[in-house]
Amino acid sequence: MRFSDLGNVLGLLGLASSLFTTIIGIVYCWYHHPTLRLKWSECGWADTAATKWVDCNSEWASNFGMAQLPSLVPLMVGIIGTFMYRPMLLQVGGFPKNFVQYALWLYVQGVFANFGYCGKLGVLNGWFSILLAIFSLVAEVTGLKTDRMLELTGHKLVSCGGSSEKASSSRETDRNEIKDYMPWAMVSAAFCPLLGGYGVYQAQQANKLKKKKDLAGARRAAKSSTTWSLYALMLGVVLLGSFTTIYVTNGRVMPAPADDGDGDDGDDGDDGDDGDAGDADAADDTADGGEDALGTTAYPTLSPVA
Repeated sequence: MRFSDLGNVLGLLGLASSLFTTIIGIVYCWYHHPTLRLKWSECGWADTAATKWVDCNSEWASNFGMAQLPSLVPLMVGIIGTFMYRPMLLQVGGFPKNFVQYALWLYVQGVFANFGYCGKLGVLNGWFSILLAIFSLVAEVTGLKTDRMLELTGHKLVSCGGSSEKASSSRETDRNEIKDYMPWAMVSAAFCPLLGGYGVYQAQQANKLKKKKDLAGARRAAKSSTTWSLYALMLGVVLLGSFTTIYVTNGRVMPAPADDGDGDDGDDGDDGDDGDAGDADAADDTADGGEDALGTTAYPTLSPVA
């Protein structure tokens, strides 16, 4: 692997962190889903002891609009970060063009879209995003770029210049370098049959066009195959990771702490004193009092019978 390929490796790691953020967003929304219920018969025109009549459907208002926005932050940030790797509609935005911009995005993703969501999962991915942000700054200093950054800044990944002799020889080289990416497309179809299936179709088209010596069409089909296969793989990973996390964690309740058996029976923290000592003392006092009463009782004197 060449040193220039490290930019693409860093971009793939950033893609993985965005996919993990999307999974966190789906899991968090599953446990904080909005309530789709409107009250009608319960609502009146007069205030009650609990609420005012204008707040009868306040639950609906709190589940939509700006009030629900904090619960959607991980999902939205994760989706946007995922589409930054190889976008279609977001290509017009041209972000990020360098690793400084990408480092800023990864830092925002870690602090605002990972920390505070889904417990340890958010903490792990948050620190991972911040670590990637630091590596992105180092990559910018060393001059690394991803392929997409080169496209956005106007660099051509394949040179088309040169003389006619070089051009004719480069066509044969380009023809040999055009791949249909069929194995990659078939693997992605296992994760998402719909998108991956279209990637398989485009891979077949690339192979057919290459045999017809339509290099431009074959190149477009090969690029389309890799794009749709990548989307199929990303969507499959997100759905598989989200549903697995929800299935494992849904309904689990932490068990109550076990009784340590200190013998405390509610006698105000006497630690084992069950209050019998006071009862025994009271019984002793009662017994002593009975003996004293018997000792002071006057009995009649019996005289002998003559």
